[in-house]
Amino acid sequence: MTIPGQTVDPRISVPASSDSASQPPINDSYSRHRDTLPFVGDPSNPLVFEPPVSPLADPPDLASSEKTRAALLKLAVSPRDASALEVLWNLNRASIEHELHLHLHSDSNSPLLPQLLFRLVWHAKFFCDEIDNPKPWVARCANLEARRLALQLTEPF
Repeated sequence: MTIPGQTVDPRISVPASSDSASQPPINDSYSRHRDTLPFVGDPSNPLVFEPPVSPLADPPDLASSEKTRAALLKLAVSPRDASALEVLWNLNRASIEHELHLHLHSDSNSPLLPQLLFRLVWHAKFFCDEIDNPKPWVARCANLEARRLALQLTEPF
């Protein structure tokens, strides 16, 4: 048995085992392809896949994203950090208000806003700095929590 990504050296013999008689012999398809090299990321290999190139972000958007990331990391450790919550609200106000208006038919003066922000702060502990992009992550969590809040308001008690 070969492991993907490794080649078999024909000069190395495999010791015969007791159940080798039950195994079929190696067919010609192996001998035709034994000289081909598997994909191992070699630059000379034509099957090298490059990740898609994303456009460079605008410097203000990049700074806003980094400040949002820092605020989320602070809120993950200390959910009552008012300055981090203020940064999160100020930098992501448009996306949060959009979800508030879309699902709750409210604006930023609504009494539902503090509940939505409280739920966003709760989600901050699940923000993964290595994987998540902070601005879309906040928008996705705002969408989730606005829909959840709308469902809770429409449920009969």
